[in-house]
Amino acid sequence: METMAGIAWQVLRQLVFSFIFFWPGWFVVKTITLGRYPRSIHPAKADWLDYELLSVIGVVAVIGALILVAYLWR
Repeated sequence: METMAGIAWQVLRQLVFSFIFFWPGWFVVKTITLGRYPRSIHPAKADWLDYELLSVIGVVAVIGALILVAYLWR
């Protein structure tokens, strides 16, 4: 059985991943597809996998931006 701290950590990690990195991923996909996709971000109309995919794209975009900034800064 997990402790309350372990459960709280899992919830916090999921919220950070799914909420914070969702928006950079959404922006990248909207930009690349010239506004066609994602068509809806309404939970009733989209699958949870759509949110996870956009979050993964957001993580890649943020890491790529950080690497680019670090490269240009030196």
